Amino acid sequence: MVADAGLAAPYGDRRGITYDWQWRTGARGTWYGTGDAWTIHKGACNYGYLYPDEPLGWDIAAMSDVNREYPDSCGLCYELACDNTWVPDNLGAWFDRTSACFDQSASVVVRVTDACAAGTVIILTCRSVWAFEKLAETKWGVIPLRYRPVPCDYKPGRQAKPIAHPSPGDSPPQGASRIARDWPEFMQDTTLKALSLYEDGYASGVSDASTKTWIQSQADSARSGAAGSAAVCGKVPIGGILAFRGWNGMFDKRKLVEFWLYVGNPGYEGKDQKTPDLWGGCKPSRVLNNKPTYYEPTYPYGTYYFWGWQVYLPVFAGWPDNSVTSQYSNFQGCGGNSVWDLNTVEFRNDGWSEQWVCVDRVRLA
Repeated sequence: MVADAGLAAPYGDRRGITYDWQWRTGARGTWYGTGDAWTIHKGACNYGYLYPDEPLGWDIAAMSDVNREYPDSCGLCYELACDNTWVPDNLGAWFDRTSACFDQSASVVVRVTDACAAGTVIILTCRSVWAFEKLAETKWGVIPLRYRPVPCDYKPGRQAKPIAHPSPGDSPPQGASRIARDWPEFMQDTTLKALSLYEDGYASGVSDASTKTWIQSQADSARSGAAGSAAVCGKVPIGGILAFRGWNGMFDKRKLVEFWLYVGNPGYEGKDQKTPDLWGGCKPSRVLNNKPTYYEPTYPYGTYYFWGWQVYLPVFAGWPDNSVTSQYSNFQGCGGNSVWDLNTVEFRNDGWSEQWVCVDRVRLA
């Protein structure tokens, strides 16, 4: 959606994010969610049905998938305001929107829950119809925007109000149940930043602990990661382990492990490997049993993809795959070990054939 949002690195870790509070201009917004065969409840972030009484409700947005801030954007929030000016369509035409806004001084906060296939459009957001119609009539289709990243619990000084008769929405699917969210508002400690184990290189205090595995040299894998960054790549035979070893206690006050795997085009590579098994005999969990959270090409407009997973640590202590928790206190260790005894993240091949694997952006959050 935006070209430079001023977020602190590592972008998207949802903890300790800083904001410069400066408005940006030049963005444009469209809408979706009702009457157009698209739903806000099947987004790329895999949040499922969004209940209108959850934080921010149906005020959501989809990030342009060619924007440099698209990776890791799920769950983050932006403040949007309508801007009475002309807007381009990137095909040479311009649209007059100098009188489209209800109130240029009013704004709405939206949460990123989806991706927006935007072609070559860099500065763009697809928003839910409910957010759009607070700023302008839907007949305009596309409007210019001012925008800035904000905390998800931020309240604008002048909030854009719902219209008298908002567009109707979808009811929850039969049998649907509410799930815990990994949204910033639910973090126990918003000052604790994500701990990077590998991101464009091994973090300080972290080393390779792989066994029975051939690891490609870092020189050869320097551009094998997501968006052309470095990655750890290697051949993992049956029974082999690709592992990252840190220090005892690094899992304390952590809720999840995040990692990115090369999945190729069109299918998986390394499909039989496991998600990380924590050292000490914890319960492993298959990659294919967990829904990916992020998607990113290996280079702009590329078709060879890395997918990102977030696996919540209680899964390794026996919780079902795809479980989500907002409380780090739900993980106190596994495999007979306390959280202070664990120091390694492992990718094991318990399948039936040798696997070529590339791993990037391994983090604890």
